[in-house]
Amino acid sequence: MFDLLALAFLSFAAALSGAVVPGPVFVMVVSESLKKGAKAGPLIVLGHLVIEAFIIIAVLLGLDALLNSTQSTAIINYVGGIMFLLMGLYLVNTARNFKGNIVSENNTKLASHGMIVAGFLSSGSNPHFFLWWLTTGIPTMAVALSSAGAAGFIAFLIGHAAADLLWFSFISWSIEKGRNYLNQKAIKAILLGSAVFLLLFGIYLLLSAGSLHFS
Repeated sequence: MFDLLALAFLSFAAALSGAVVPGPVFVMVVSESLKKGAKAGPLIVLGHLVIEAFIIIAVLLGLDALLNSTQSTAIINYVGGIMFLLMGLYLVNTARNFKGNIVSENNTKLASHGMIVAGFLSSGSNPHFFLWWLTTGIPTMAVALSSAGAAGFIAFLIGHAAADLLWFSFISWSIEKGRNYLNQKAIKAILLGSAVFLLLFGIYLLLSAGSLHFS
């Protein structure tokens, strides 16, 4: 039992090391929490966990080498660059039209689906997300499997999911609470700052994809 708790904590710490580094998922959680409240964090994490499930399945099928190929990296960079540019433009438009109101109840279901998709896309479009899995996630999962088999694998999954859910739920909750002390101009500035980050990151990915493609 102690070994399983230790493996879960190892997985939790490893996942937290990636989650706390500001990136596209963090930006999406901040921007969506400003508009839609504390529920944004858990919903975006759900989309994030869906794509992680695909990665874990790929690793178990022995396809992890594909994730580390130059061709795959170039494709992820191209797709990611385009997606982040679109997300950035979406946030620019959101900031321009932001009136300070939380999404209406009639649009709750659609908004929830949108946040899950945002979590999926902001993770899957980020090559650094896959790099974390190759350098940290997969080795941690291998330790759990070799140490305790299926039970260790379950401990790894629980620890990993708990880290993402707790961290981004905390960020989302904090943003909603702090939102009450921000005026409309400040919120718009944060949204525009998030948009600039995504736009610049998208341009960086497209330039990186071009260098990989022609190297």
